[in-house]
Amino acid sequence: SYIGIEVTEVRKTEYEYNETFDQHSITVIIKRLSGQYLTLSPSMYTVSGFDSSLEGEIEVTVSFNDFQDSFYVTILPYEGFNITMPYYESAEGLTGDELFLELRSIVNTGKKYVSYDAARYILDDSDADPNIPGNVILVYLGTSVSGTWDAGATWNREHVWPQSLLGYDTTMSADLHNLKPSNPSENSSKGNSYFDNISVIKISYEPRDEVKGDIARILLYMWTMYASLSLVDEAPSIYEMALLSVLLEWHVIDPVDDFERNRNEVIYSYQNNRNPYIDYPEFVELIWE
Repeated sequence: SYIGIEVTEVRKTEYEYNETFDQHSITVIIKRLSGQYLTLSPSMYTVSGFDSSLEGEIEVTVSFNDFQDSFYVTILPYEGFNITMPYYESAEGLTGDELFLELRSIVNTGKKYVSYDAARYILDDSDADPNIPGNVILVYLGTSVSGTWDAGATWNREHVWPQSLLGYDTTMSADLHNLKPSNPSENSSKGNSYFDNISVIKISYEPRDEVKGDIARILLYMWTMYASLSLVDEAPSIYEMALLSVLLEWHVIDPVDDFERNRNEVIYSYQNNRNPYIDYPEFVELIWE
């Protein structure tokens, strides 16, 4: 008895460069042969074709089962961005190496040392499951488990930049931005592998798609924070991690989300420094592209 869907209202027709699509800006109905209709909730249909990295008018398609309808929005020209957070005000207008070095100065200024032991009782806050109180989300598997520390039986503290490639430096190894709750077995399998789009035992490791950008931004932060570190495009040696080109791709395909933003705030409350690539993803393009 259903004959099609229709986008009956588009309340937001203009988007800024890299702005996220507003699911609640459109009204979608499904029509019956009788003339009656039902309004669909955003969870009932999919939206495709929206790409806010493109300038000008673009066609966006809404799909529900075998039915489709389209509408148009305009992506406004990219004109850079203004830094609104006082924390980064000294980086305004900088690009390339100048921006990179200024961010290094910013994230080092006022940073507090938090011990690796203390992370056992912080990661359950920074990586808390927003839907299940008391649980944490494990970085590589994405599963939700009890956040209560039990000597690493349920989850352990994963060094995204492997501890051995940090030279077991106690300061770098304890940096909360680099630590994530992980399944002990999966953490062991990943070992000291570098990150790539394919997993090869004891060489490279591909995480789940949902955290590829998270991992990229953590490693970019570590390179920015510590002058002794660098990201490379080959198998890394001590004080190196890889693959830079892949990480830059992951930063784009997996944008910053609310989970990352909350984690950044929690870590800031303990360590008194921030991951700039979460607060301003645009910094990555201004430095490396």
